[in-house]
Amino acid sequence: MPRNWPMLAKTVAMINVMLLNFSFYAASAIFTPSIPKIEEVFGASTAEGTLGLSLFVIAYGIGPLILSPLSNLPSIGRTPVYILGSLTFCLFNIGTALAKDLHTILILRFFGGLVGSAPISVGGATLMEIYEPNQIPYAIALYAVSGICGPILGPILGTLVVERWKTWTATLWLLSGVTALTTVFVFFSLPETLNANILLRRAQRLRRRTGNPAYRSQAELDTPVANLAVRIIRQTIDDFKLSCMDPVILFVNLHTMLIYGVLYLWFEFFPFVFDGIYHFNAIQQGLAFFGILVGAVVSVIAYMLWLYFSYQPRAAKPGAIVEPEARLVPGQVGAICIPICLFIFAWTSRESVHWIVPIIGTAFFAPGFYLTFQSILNYLGESYPRYVAIWKASTFLEQIRQLVILGKRLDGCCDGSTVRCMRFPFYCKRRERVRGGYVSELRSLVV
Repeated sequence: MPRNWPMLAKTVAMINVMLLNFSFYAASAIFTPSIPKIEEVFGASTAEGTLGLSLFVIAYGIGPLILSPLSNLPSIGRTPVYILGSLTFCLFNIGTALAKDLHTILILRFFGGLVGSAPISVGGATLMEIYEPNQIPYAIALYAVSGICGPILGPILGTLVVERWKTWTATLWLLSGVTALTTVFVFFSLPETLNANILLRRAQRLRRRTGNPAYRSQAELDTPVANLAVRIIRQTIDDFKLSCMDPVILFVNLHTMLIYGVLYLWFEFFPFVFDGIYHFNAIQQGLAFFGILVGAVVSVIAYMLWLYFSYQPRAAKPGAIVEPEARLVPGQVGAICIPICLFIFAWTSRESVHWIVPIIGTAFFAPGFYLTFQSILNYLGESYPRYVAIWKASTFLEQIRQLVILGKRLDGCCDGSTVRCMRFPFYCKRRERVRGGYVSELRSLVV
């Protein structure tokens, strides 16, 4: 079983998942510096050029609804979803780079986001399958770093290659090369982690060797043989039910939507502020994202210290029962940081204020994003331990965030919304789990 692997094997598996996660999240943002070139080459409007980013993000909101149920099927498992998703994602990136018209670019970007969303669908579940319970928080914390660094480093890398080669395809060729190398690495070094799939293949091998049909895995005994499409549809329906019928999951979706909306809003605000007000060149605008990156590094260190010195000693006490709500303490800090970030950035982005001040303001976004996400993921992972991958699929609502990108003056709306959402970690912490009764029904439905 994966939890019995040596630490080296677990580390290699985690590196694989983080590489996949980073390359895919970077793919959404690395396209941004190419948008002005696309508008110039194809005579497109700003809205049409931005569609290449918008459709990609919408697609990777839909992708988990398909890929997550697939990865939960004992007959398929996690690794095939990773490999096939990454391979087809690479091919769609190559096709996009070779496209001769805007319509082809938009179509291929959409399908690239659809098939490439495997790491955000399955990554958290994979780590929970290979690490012991006391190790999972550290693994998830490091895994989340790849998710936040992707959108931050994407524009920086994209700007550098576009400025170097002066063509909109440069970012896509870079992305294709990184994805191809990652796919090869995953193919040779990431074994299967889904216990049900491992036991199923073991039973199949025993039947072939012995000719005895009595060898059956628990998945074969529990799950009747059904049409694959029917099983996928059934689990997709479960995703929608979990998202809409459980109040905590519903609010988490909406909160995550808002936080990611702010993250992608920076791609619109940074050129507006640092080009229009401070007259930065393209490379300097990309480097302005380092404020968020520095905040992310500080957030990771602070979260690890909290785990090691506060949460883990409390959980390790003999007879201690630590409720999942204890995971929400960092989220309370993060919920406060996001509105602070937005208010500083909005009020200091003017010629009379030095450019470093709004960049310092953006640094507060990283702890808000990272600590909130970590708290939510670990809280729900303990509250719904069997349904982590399903929960990740149910967060399709967060992908509505891309709609926010199309507006330049929505900062006031985001400020007010983030202040309202500040109450969520405090509300759950004070009232324990405010969960609906749908999970008990879900247990009888999950394949």
